[in-house]
Amino acid sequence: MVLKANQITNLLQSEGLLRQNDAIDQPELVLKGVSYNSQAAQPGDLFFIKGNFKAEYLEQAMTKGVAGVVAPVNQALDVAVPVWYVDDPLAAMSIVGMAFYDYPQNDLKLVGITGTKGKTSTAYMMYSILDTATEHKTALSSTISQITGPAPKNHYRSSLTTPESIDLFKSMREAVDNGMTHMVMEVSSQAFKMRRVYGLRYDVGIFLNISPDHIGENEHPTFADYLAHKLMLIDHSDQVVLNVESDHFGEIIERAEDMLPRDGIWLYGQKSEETWSDVAFQTQHADLQGSQFDLVTQDEQGKRLGIADSYQLDLPGDFNESNATAAAIASRLVGADVAAIQTGLSEVKIPGRMQIFNTQKHGTIYVDYAHNYASIAALLQFIRSNETVKILRIVVGAPGNKGVSRRPGIGQAISEAADIAYLTADDPQYEDPAAIADEIQAAIVNPQVEIVREMDRAKAIKSAIKASQPNDVVVLAAKGLDEYQKINGVNTPYANDWEIAQEIVADLES
Repeated sequence: MVLKANQITNLLQSEGLLRQNDAIDQPELVLKGVSYNSQAAQPGDLFFIKGNFKAEYLEQAMTKGVAGVVAPVNQALDVAVPVWYVDDPLAAMSIVGMAFYDYPQNDLKLVGITGTKGKTSTAYMMYSILDTATEHKTALSSTISQITGPAPKNHYRSSLTTPESIDLFKSMREAVDNGMTHMVMEVSSQAFKMRRVYGLRYDVGIFLNISPDHIGENEHPTFADYLAHKLMLIDHSDQVVLNVESDHFGEIIERAEDMLPRDGIWLYGQKSEETWSDVAFQTQHADLQGSQFDLVTQDEQGKRLGIADSYQLDLPGDFNESNATAAAIASRLVGADVAAIQTGLSEVKIPGRMQIFNTQKHGTIYVDYAHNYASIAALLQFIRSNETVKILRIVVGAPGNKGVSRRPGIGQAISEAADIAYLTADDPQYEDPAAIADEIQAAIVNPQVEIVREMDRAKAIKSAIKASQPNDVVVLAAKGLDEYQKINGVNTPYANDWEIAQEIVADLES
């Protein structure tokens, strides 16, 4: 795959992004690749200056032999290769990236999922359903992993909820070349804010919910900004699936009605007299292993789907039944039948989500990626309602340099449902984990909650499990199966919460 200079010029001009073109005299110049990381740049690449400009990055890219540069219009460069100066380098990178990889999204049924909580669970549910329906021709882009084909070599660990645009279109191209026909992807608010999905359109968009999160210096300045970027999924979807029980539903449905006809809007929620939806879920049985629920179609719009039936979900929690309903509707809209939906939901496995194991002497241990008020509160309340719990312990921290607004929410969730909180490190980056713990602790206003501080996460987990008795529960929150801690810009190896907990229990009970 290559692009000529005149093709790049035309692409940027057509989007109204180009302000100055230093390649005008070299229209036939061939660019052999696209890159934004100077360490990964290759000879002949078109290199994008996408963020905070550092001269050494550009110098490194030049020594690698890049053949052209896309730069912000306010950044005058003295380089020996053509430069395209643009208003928005991130948007330019997406537009050129999709062209370089020959618009792979056009060969995929694409489903985008956004929400403050539940994106990953819903993505894996949809992946399980569609993988069944398409006979293993479904790709996945999630917080946990990227799957572009059936072979193990096509399964990758993720570093971002939504990859940078060039990486996203590269993985889409790989998926198409591997025979994939569908792709399910999580779409974060940052993906819209940072133009990672600029120019992309979804066959179906799912809006799960919205609550305050990802608000801080390096993310969204306000909740209004956060909501505005979440709502952009509706603008770029041919059909949308919306949760009527979400906070701010009035603003969500108003946006949908402005952008789409009624027959392109699918509403879901729990069956009740208080809320109305096209499709409602109704719990028949639930325990710590999973649940059985019915989907009820309540109007002509819902009946068009033909999914009224009984379903078995291999995950506990009524919040997961809600996510499963969204996954069922969206899967049906892109071709899955009821049998595939039933099979997919009954077999779904989500790495690091609601993983549970029972010990002989130290109670029950939950490992879950819950990382903000909404997800931690739902998890703790679910445990309280389904377990006979003598003491409920939680081991938790919060990331550094991002999501600052979630720290008080974590403290609030602890106040509402935990007995003992072990405050520890969770990807502190350039911040002091003890200072982050201070912010969480300040929001733990329930005087009955005991607080233990241990910034070594493995030691905190060991302390919590060691102190637990047979009728106690320990929740290891936020990190799930993450195999590193982000410390001072370095991904420092970390065994992951599940593995550490199992090793501790094996040692204690041997």
